[in-house]
Amino acid sequence: MGGKSEKVAKYNEDLRAEVETTTQQAPRATVHASEWRKIMNGDPVEINPSIGEGQKIMTFEEWSRGWKRNDDFPDCARCGGTRTKEHHFVQVWCRGKKKWESETFCLECHTFTWRSYCDPDFQTPEDAEKARWEALVRGEPGEAAA
Repeated sequence: MGGKSEKVAKYNEDLRAEVETTTQQAPRATVHASEWRKIMNGDPVEINPSIGEGQKIMTFEEWSRGWKRNDDFPDCARCGGTRTKEHHFVQVWCRGKKKWESETFCLECHTFTWRSYCDPDFQTPEDAEKARWEALVRGEPGEAAA
């Protein structure tokens, strides 16, 4: 590679809009929502297949053991604690624009922190194609080429 370093774009840099941040007592992301209800009720949840099989009544610590910390956003937006684990992360990059969402769980106050971001002019490939075809139908070839 000749010693030339390339800057890798990070999802949380060069933001052009505000990051939405909320806290809640249950996960906002649908992943793990049913397990969360079971843990809150004291019901058994399925054991992670990478460590075993079957079901077990788990504590918050046990349930989140396999999750990793998000070093970009390590703090809980409610209590400020840094014993957090990320259970949900999705990012989409399209035509140089980005959109992402992250949800962490705080092991100190048992609160979920949701953070999400979307560039103001972000479009999915499907939305961009739809806009192009709608411009063609309206007879706006200049718009369709964009």
